[in-house]
Amino acid sequence: MKKTAVVLLVLLMFVFACSCSGKKEVVKEEPKRVGSSTELVSSKRNVIYAYTLQDVVWPDQYTAIVISFLDTFPDGRVNEKTFPHLKDTVDKFHEEHPYTKVIAGLGGASNSDRLGEVIMDADKRKVLAETTASLVKSRGIAGVDLDWEYYSDYADRNAAYLDLAIQLRTLLGKDYIISMAGQSADSFFREDSCVRMMNEVLDYTSVMTYDFDYTGRQKSYIGYNGNFTQLKRVMNGYASVVTDKSKLLIGLPFYGLKYAVEENRIYERGENALRYIDDLGYSTLTSTKELGDKAANPDKYDDDNGVALAYKRKAMYTFDNETTVATKATWACENGFGGTMAWVASSDDAVGSLGKAVTNVLNKY
Repeated sequence: MKKTAVVLLVLLMFVFACSCSGKKEVVKEEPKRVGSSTELVSSKRNVIYAYTLQDVVWPDQYTAIVISFLDTFPDGRVNEKTFPHLKDTVDKFHEEHPYTKVIAGLGGASNSDRLGEVIMDADKRKVLAETTASLVKSRGIAGVDLDWEYYSDYADRNAAYLDLAIQLRTLLGKDYIISMAGQSADSFFREDSCVRMMNEVLDYTSVMTYDFDYTGRQKSYIGYNGNFTQLKRVMNGYASVVTDKSKLLIGLPFYGLKYAVEENRIYERGENALRYIDDLGYSTLTSTKELGDKAANPDKYDDDNGVALAYKRKAMYTFDNETTVATKATWACENGFGGTMAWVASSDDAVGSLGKAVTNVLNKY
C-alpha cells in the first residue's frame, strides 16, 4: 500500500508539471492608437471642445474632447438631456480611441447666467455637484470641465466656484478629471480662491485666449480675435500665480471675424469698419464663397504671425489659420505650458487642417 501511494504521488506530480509547462503566460498588450498620421505622441495636452463626438475628424490626436455643454435646472440639478451621448456610445468610442478622454463641459456662454445663479446658492451648488458627479459616473465620462463665463465681482463668485470644484473633487475622487475654462481678465485668475482652485483642485486650466476684441467689434472696430500679443500677456499672468504652469493650456480659436469695409485694403487693428458682420469657422473661410485659397495664403500676417488678414469684395477678415495656430502652439511649448485647447471642432475644415497643424507642433515636444 505504501509503495502504491508513493507511485501515485509521483505520477500526480508528473502530470501537474506537464500541465504547468504547457500553460502560456498571458501578456496584456497596451492599446494602440489608430486613425491617422496626426495621432498625438507628445506629452503635451491637446484638448478640443465639440458639440458631439462625431464633430471631431481625428479623435486620436486629442487627449480630451469636451462635449459642450451641460445646462442646469433652476433647482440646481444638471440637465442630463443636454449631454448628447449615452453610455453605450461613450464606451464604444473608448474602445476605438482608448487614449482620448471624453469630458462633459458644464456651462458655456449661453448657459452661464443660469449656471451662475445655481453656483451662488449654497444649497443649489451642492445639488449641482451631486447630480453632475452622478452623470459623469453613469455615462462612463472621464470628468467635467467647468465653464462659467464671463462674470465680475470676482471675490464672491470665485469663492463659490472654488467650493463647487472642491465638492466635485470630493465626490469624484482623484481618478476623474476636473478642469476649467479660464477667463482672461487679470482680476479673475489672480484672485485668491481662483489661485487655490487651480493649484489644489484642478487637473488643468484651459485659458480662453481668444475673443479679446469682443467689445470693439460690436462697435465695428477691426479686431484680432486671437490676439497673440494679449495671449502672451495673459498666459504669463496665469503662470505667475500657479505652482505648475504645465497645467495651463493656451486657447486657440478655429474661427475668425468678418467686417464690411469701404475699400479693398488691409485695415489696421482698431480702425473703423463699416460694420462687423459675423464670426466664421475655418471651414467656412476656406469655401469659395468666402476666402477659398486665401484662407491658407492670406494677404498678410500681423501680430508676430499670430493673426492672418485678408480682404475680398469689400470685406476684411481677421482669422486663425494653420500658420497662426502652429505659431501659438510652438510658443506655448517653448515656454513650458502644458499644451493647447481649441474652440470648436465643427469649425475646422473637412480634413481637420487646423487640428493637424497643432498636433504636428505638439508632437515635436
